[in-house]
Amino acid sequence: RDAAWGEVARRLAHEIKNPLTPIQLSAERLQYKLANKLEQDDANMLKRATDTIVNQVSAMKTMVNEFSEYARAPSAHLTKININQLIKDVSVLYENARDELGNASTTQAKLSFDLSNNMPDIMGDATMLRQVLHNLMQNAQDALNLVENPEINVQTSFDETNVKLTVKDNGQGFPAELISHAFEPYVTTKAHGTGLGLAIVKKMV
Repeated sequence: RDAAWGEVARRLAHEIKNPLTPIQLSAERLQYKLANKLEQDDANMLKRATDTIVNQVSAMKTMVNEFSEYARAPSAHLTKININQLIKDVSVLYENARDELGNASTTQAKLSFDLSNNMPDIMGDATMLRQVLHNLMQNAQDALNLVENPEINVQTSFDETNVKLTVKDNGQGFPAELISHAFEPYVTTKAHGTGLGLAIVKKMV
C-alpha cells in the first residue's frame, strides 16, 4: 500500500510541477510589461491578481515538494548527532513564526523545552531528523491557530537503549476517528493540507 501511495505521489508531483514555472513567469511578465501602462486603479488590480497567482504557485510548489518527498525512498547517511542541539537549531525557525504569505503569525506559540541533561549522541541522518522535527513542530503550530495561550513543548529523555523525543501542543488534537489513520498518506484535518506531513515523518523514522 505504501508503494502504491508513493507512485500516486510521484505522478502527481510530475504532472503538477511542469506547468507551475510558466504560470509564475507569465504572471510576473504581465506585471512587468503592463504595470506602467495602466491607470492606477487597473495597475493596482493587476498587481493584486499577479501577486495572488505567484503566491498560490508558491503554495503549490510546496505541495509538490511534499509529494516528491513522500515518493522518494530516502537512504539515511548516519552520523553522530546531539539531538538536543538539533532541537535548538530547528526551534529557532519558530521563534519568529510567519504564515504562508510571509506575514507575522498572530498565533505565535510559546515554546518550552524539557531536554534531558547529558543526552548521549545518537547515530542518525541530520537532514531527515531536522525534517521530522520541523514537520512535527509545524503540525503543532498549525493545530494552535484558534487556541488561546498556544504552547508547544519539546521533550527528550533516554534510558539504556532508547532516546525519546516528544513534541506536545495544547491544541484540540486529532478527532477520535482519525487517530488510527494519522500516519497514512492524504489524511489531514487542515483545510489546505496535503496529509503527507506525518506520513513523511513515519517513513523517515
